Amino acid sequence: MPPGFYLGWFLYTIGWLTLHFLTGTYESIYQKTVVDEFFKTLIVSLIGCLLLLFFFILKNPQEYNEDYYLEFFSLLGPFFIVTFLFRVPFIKTAKHQLWDEKVFFNVLLIGAEKNAAQFFNSFAKSKDKRGFRIAGFLNTNGNHTIKLPDNIKNYAGLDNLTKIIVDDKIEEVIITVDKNERDLLTKILQQLSDKDVNIKITPDRVDIISGALKTNNILGTPLIDVHSGQLPNWQKNIKRFIDLFVSILGLIILSPLLLFTAIRTRFSSKGSVLFLQERIGYKGKPFTILKFRSMVEDAEKDGPALSSDHDTRITNWGKTMRKWRLDELPQLLNIIKGEMSLVGPRPERKFYIDQIEEQHPEYNYLFKVKPGLSSWGMVKFGYASSVDEMIQRMQYDLMYIENVSILLDLEIMLLTLRIIFAGKGK
Repeated sequence: MPPGFYLGWFLYTIGWLTLHFLTGTYESIYQKTVVDEFFKTLIVSLIGCLLLLFFFILKNPQEYNEDYYLEFFSLLGPFFIVTFLFRVPFIKTAKHQLWDEKVFFNVLLIGAEKNAAQFFNSFAKSKDKRGFRIAGFLNTNGNHTIKLPDNIKNYAGLDNLTKIIVDDKIEEVIITVDKNERDLLTKILQQLSDKDVNIKITPDRVDIISGALKTNNILGTPLIDVHSGQLPNWQKNIKRFIDLFVSILGLIILSPLLLFTAIRTRFSSKGSVLFLQERIGYKGKPFTILKFRSMVEDAEKDGPALSSDHDTRITNWGKTMRKWRLDELPQLLNIIKGEMSLVGPRPERKFYIDQIEEQHPEYNYLFKVKPGLSSWGMVKFGYASSVDEMIQRMQYDLMYIENVSILLDLEIMLLTLRIIFAGKGK
């Protein structure tokens, strides 16, 4: 074997896997088609082989590079053919599972009877239902004149929406509300913002003709996917890749600092090194956040309480950690586990979220993205020491969700580093 063969083989494999991950190869297999996968595999193969071509030309330039071009096509053809042919059986198997109803996705219809009836009739006539099964209908006008099969449950009133989604294991929600009922549509979307479901809306003629919204022809009828606050799939995968890369690299490089901080915390005051607390994360799911303990033991024995500038519960070492944000470093593990991201709204406790939602139901929109180690609200506003300050900070986080992008994340990360190096944390 030539020198460096095994290292090259390892990097070659990791490189292809990373490229496929970033382009969404390993997700949503039940939504793939053979035709789409053919062109997607071809494009990814071209990109990967071009990167290899440029790498070898730059690494070992020659006066004539014809051999490299020959190797490019010698690799591209077999790689594309073998990769595609190995994927076809998986896609075919997934399609047969959907057609045979071995795999299905429960759907909840929400809307007025007339629109729901029109959609259901279109759905019933469709030959390709893609594994979607209408499990329930939530009537928004309270009437019960629509005739649906006995296996479809009928509900009325939006108050039971959460219970319906949980009890019926709903994965897709299709809203058939008229666009002129904007208040009702807004109310429905607010209630669904923290639910782990895909949301679709039946379009009107203006939506389709104008082309303002992307539609897809699922269930034999055009539907609008609601992706407000969501990155495109390729950006979402890049964001996850950056999260993993930075977090793993950070744990390795900062391991001496982490060890020192842990030892210093252990001897700073009585209590455990790590502080564990339940927070509410993506899609409203609770998770356990990790921090180095910066307060005295049993700091909240009398109930939840936010810290302030002159909080006597914070230890002397805790003030130093907070100043340089050292107490937040264990959350790199939360990021690796997929519970958090480097950038996103800071996660809060349900105790305070309930208080905020009483005044501002739109807080639920923050659950559309993963909570972050840092956020636009943190760099623009800082820590919140009261519910009112949480509400003020929320405005920045809502703006982040509506403008989310990889470039915005990078800007927030740079601003966060500037705050850390300036020792302006608290």
